[in-house]
Amino acid sequence: MAKEAPEPEVPETAPLSQDAAQLQRELEDARKNVEEVLTRLAYLQAELENTRKRAEREVDQAVLYANERLVTRLLPVLDDLDAAVLSAKGKEGRGLEMIRENIMKALKESGLEEIPAEGLPFDPYVHECVHLVEDDALPDGQVKEVVQRGYTFRKKVLRPARVAVVKRHDRQHTTEPEQEGEEDG
Repeated sequence: MAKEAPEPEVPETAPLSQDAAQLQRELEDARKNVEEVLTRLAYLQAELENTRKRAEREVDQAVLYANERLVTRLLPVLDDLDAAVLSAKGKEGRGLEMIRENIMKALKESGLEEIPAEGLPFDPYVHECVHLVEDDALPDGQVKEVVQRGYTFRKKVLRPARVAVVKRHDRQHTTEPEQEGEEDG
């Protein structure tokens, strides 16, 4: 009968191991929940950072677009100043020229650039040919004259330079229609 004493301990340890197993499961569930919450938190943090960066880009684009629109609206004013500088003489002409230079300086700081044209080969990406001219002294396809200045704003063409382009007619290979008709008839 002395051996009967350990039997009551077995039922006491069995519930403890069940409690321990229950506590272990709860601990694992709590760890899984914490991991899920941390993963979700990291995802939300990354999403917030992406949203912040996208918002910054959109603000930058809005400012750039607003500046581009303003500069585009000022191009006719520059054209008028160019015409006024050409027609004015003396102090008035020099004064207008100084005003134009100051405006151009401010616009250049914002990103406006004049498209180089005169004396260069015609480039359809930045030039618009408004008429062809003959000039035996210049090579074929070269810009002879700028009719209206063109501009880029931050590497984007706002307005192409309107130009006169040299088109040389090779008289040796060109036949006129009247000469062909006379030879046939």
